[in-house]
Amino acid sequence: MNKLIESIYYTLPPLFQNVPISTYGYWLFKRRYGGNYQDYLKDIIKTQFFSCSQIEQLQRKKMIQLLKHVFKNVPFYQQWSKKTGLTIKDFRSITDFQKLPVIDKEQIRNDPTLFCATNYLQRKNIFIIYTSGTTGKPLKIFCDPDSRQLHYAFWTRFQMWHKVSFGMRKATFCGRIIASPKQLKPPFWRYDKFQNNYLFSSYHMSEENLKYYYQKLLEIRPKQIVGYPSSLFILARYMKKNNLKGIKPICIFTTAETLLAHQRETIEDAFECKVADQYGCAEMCVFISQCEYGTYHVHPEYGILEALDQNGNPVPMGVAGEAVCTGFVNKTMPLVRYRLGDIVRLEQKDCPCGRHFPVVAEILGRVDDILITPDGRPLGRLDPVFKEIEGIRETQIVQTDRQSITLNLVIDEGFTEQTKKKLLYELRKRTGDQMKIHLNFLNSIPREANGKFRAVISRTNEENQ
Repeated sequence: MNKLIESIYYTLPPLFQNVPISTYGYWLFKRRYGGNYQDYLKDIIKTQFFSCSQIEQLQRKKMIQLLKHVFKNVPFYQQWSKKTGLTIKDFRSITDFQKLPVIDKEQIRNDPTLFCATNYLQRKNIFIIYTSGTTGKPLKIFCDPDSRQLHYAFWTRFQMWHKVSFGMRKATFCGRIIASPKQLKPPFWRYDKFQNNYLFSSYHMSEENLKYYYQKLLEIRPKQIVGYPSSLFILARYMKKNNLKGIKPICIFTTAETLLAHQRETIEDAFECKVADQYGCAEMCVFISQCEYGTYHVHPEYGILEALDQNGNPVPMGVAGEAVCTGFVNKTMPLVRYRLGDIVRLEQKDCPCGRHFPVVAEILGRVDDILITPDGRPLGRLDPVFKEIEGIRETQIVQTDRQSITLNLVIDEGFTEQTKKKLLYELRKRTGDQMKIHLNFLNSIPREANGKFRAVISRTNEENQ
């Protein structure tokens, strides 16, 4: 049926396609912002300036409630409790939950219902969210409307930090396919009237089409822009190259991909506003976002974030570790100590914003996408290399073995032999002379099925298997 509806949708003129887009927008609005959403938002507005001791008490309360729920209703934890003999009585402090095992994506992929609350699965309004599946195997995440409304209350609070209020005109650049891949002429956007949201296609952003994107944004002058960093960077770079100005939203919100330093700088310069980045996951077990002062905060009412070493022990503050998350939001599929697959570095510091939320100093990206030198050392992020390099539209770093890296590059007329020498020089400063560097020039770099862009792909783990 979905394919049938989609095929009918593509036969409609673009103007008429706005009708089903708006209808779907109304349905999304009801699911996300109906029910208890307003009450949830009022609650987390009150708690955002809690003291450290109040936050600790709140997290302890939420943790005990979560553990009572999973021990009573979730098969995995019921079985674990019988096997170990540990019950809810053995969990008193906020750190006691570390007695529970760390779970990973493969366990959920093998049997997702094992991690779902049986009393929630019986409800008629349960729905499934699919993760992006960068390994080619998307996860099935079960959820309910009430949990989703709680999630979106956090998104609204994040926007409020940056003076953006609900209903302001919005432009969105994400992975939803709103125009046929065969479409060659504008409009490459559709309008959700109900949510006052212009949805721009991330799949039609060729150099020839970017002028239409700019002209439409200039016409509608959105107060907020939300999207993948890679899509917004393409447009921002085009605007800078052609000295195009005039689009000044209150704020740009980036999400779903790792925001690189050179992308942020270009986007902020082109649109003449700040970028506020958000980091989360479809599993709804962590919510991290930047405050007004640019600090990345873990929202403590949403869940708990641990940074662990290879042996599963907490790393010292300031040291990079694997992100392991416990979520308080999704009651249908509550994930406790879930290995997210990313590397983060936590930091102990006060923020001028006045919120006593945990601070993330750095989000380093996926565990599997850490670049490795021939002698086994992590290479670190290479995105600063591209900060002042002209003539590169897009780049992707691929490592298939420890001896070499390949740069997939999409270039324009600004890329010269001198540019190439500068690029290699900057890379060599970071990689040394041991690694081979291959430059692979492409017309475009493929996206994933949902439109996301992976700036770094490492297959060194496959080499050792």
